[in-house]
Amino acid sequence: MTDLVCTIEEYLDYTQTNGETVESNKKSATARVSDRRTTDEPKRKLCEFTYRSPDYPIGALGPLSKLCQTVAENAQLSPAMVGQSILAAASLVAQGGYEVETLSSMKPLSIFVLTVADSGDGKSTAEGIILPGIRQFEKERHDALQAKSPEDQKDEREPYLLASDATVQGIIKGFRTGWPSQGVFTAEGAALLCGWGMAAEQRANTSANLNKLWDGEPISIQSGMSGRVQLYRRRFCAHWLIQPDAAQEALTDPGLSSIGLWPRFMVSWPEPLAPRKYRQYEFWHDPIVKAFWDRCKAMLGNQRITGGECGEFRTIRLSAPARQILIETFERMEQARDSAHSLHSIKPFAVRLCELACRNAGVLAAYADENIISEERMKNGIALAGYSLDTWRGIFGQREDLTHDKWARELYTWLLKRPKQRASETDILKTAIPKHLRNKHKRDTALSILREYGMIRKAIDIVSGDIRIAHAEWEVVQDA
Repeated sequence: MTDLVCTIEEYLDYTQTNGETVESNKKSATARVSDRRTTDEPKRKLCEFTYRSPDYPIGALGPLSKLCQTVAENAQLSPAMVGQSILAAASLVAQGGYEVETLSSMKPLSIFVLTVADSGDGKSTAEGIILPGIRQFEKERHDALQAKSPEDQKDEREPYLLASDATVQGIIKGFRTGWPSQGVFTAEGAALLCGWGMAAEQRANTSANLNKLWDGEPISIQSGMSGRVQLYRRRFCAHWLIQPDAAQEALTDPGLSSIGLWPRFMVSWPEPLAPRKYRQYEFWHDPIVKAFWDRCKAMLGNQRITGGECGEFRTIRLSAPARQILIETFERMEQARDSAHSLHSIKPFAVRLCELACRNAGVLAAYADENIISEERMKNGIALAGYSLDTWRGIFGQREDLTHDKWARELYTWLLKRPKQRASETDILKTAIPKHLRNKHKRDTALSILREYGMIRKAIDIVSGDIRIAHAEWEVVQDA
């Protein structure tokens, strides 16, 4: 059996050389993620390796690839940052009017997108270029609504599609009075991941409800305060942009993966931007950008609302060649259930890939006004999903190692400045610098790594000639 990742790599290479391609993306999106070190390998030194994010497959965006390349080059942004914003926006304008055929049933074109990037790497800039068409549609509907009398306004639905912050309860409330197809797009994803809805006691419930929204299931809530809420034919997508420090703990939360929230997300974690020179880019005059805005407004204008629900969905079917490719990919993905397979550690993500690929392909087809997913479009969808899967491998593999090493290095630097180069575990939680180390998980992870590499040991005291080893206090090993 051919290794699954290699198969995705072949699909991407084929897309880039034979499909709707762009010149700047010549390396596979799945080429550089390696497995964790094994016990047979020599022990590495702290922070001796580096990790490089996979290249974003611009060509796999098909009819949107030229837009991605143009914006990335002229705005000097990461292609991944731009591509994620484009895919999420295209999902928002398509999900209210289309559904896609998968191997199991018809599915919504709702896509959950997560982009992790440093502050200043263009999260807000990318959305500021990509979303104006949708915002213009909202504004035009808003102005038309305000022009009506208060009495006539009662019969109209709020014309808002975008929100920058919302709880699940807020999303459901918005669906009761507003547009039946909505999305939460925010450059401050930390506010969502660290807010009330994702607190420990609420996290499972929030995640389960987000899963249902992604699946397009009816919203069914029984509350003693507000009674029964039953809503049908609603669609919801999301693009959360978040900084690495805020993302790390939530992304590696095993509960969110096992519940199935993160496996539903198309994730990207691009490399930090290199130093740039100033370049003026009047994107509002760029014909490629303006064409995208116009297409977004046209797709939204064609959506029909019936009784507050999305109208009849136009179904995008699989062609025979696309179905065959999808079946082959499905069977290879299923190998992740084997505990010996290289993808077993991210099985929930691997077995979800085919549905993500169909949704990706469906969004691209809807944007291009196609009724059938062609072989090429299916390869596009698989390549995008493969890029996300490869990024998840990095998050749960080398990137996680790199983050943990960073914590260990910071704690070690702090210990070197301490009196007698030692500190108790309680001291670390109260006084460690940087302050983000004042966290039990980070402290214990850093201490474990430093101990593994022989850089610290349990503190030793000599009292009246007796050697005593401190129970919860650590000291630096000299000449480690």
